[in-house]
Amino acid sequence: MEKILQIKNISKKYQSKEGEILAIQNVNLTVNKGEFVSIIGPSGCGKSTLLSIIAGLEEKTSGEIYIEGEKVSGISSKIGYMLQRDCLLEWRTILSNIMLRFGN
Repeated sequence: MEKILQIKNISKKYQSKEGEILAIQNVNLTVNKGEFVSIIGPSGCGKSTLLSIIAGLEEKTSGEIYIEGEKVSGISSKIGYMLQRDCLLEWRTILSNIMLRFGN
């Protein structure tokens, strides 16, 4: 099966006044073509951190990300995500906000 997204040993540490905070550690995931994947968990478990790293909006501390077999670091035009709250024009649906960017 064709691998669309591979996440290998992704970890993220933040620095705070109190010291180092480990947000996520050694996350591994493969998403194949045609699969639908959900990332679920309690508030504060690292879901948004992981999505931000995959989208290139946040730097990882360690690990590798591959999109369609190509190693990426930083923002890639091949991937993006919309937050749970559609903040662009909040009276529109997520799909309507996306259509503003990409047209009908």
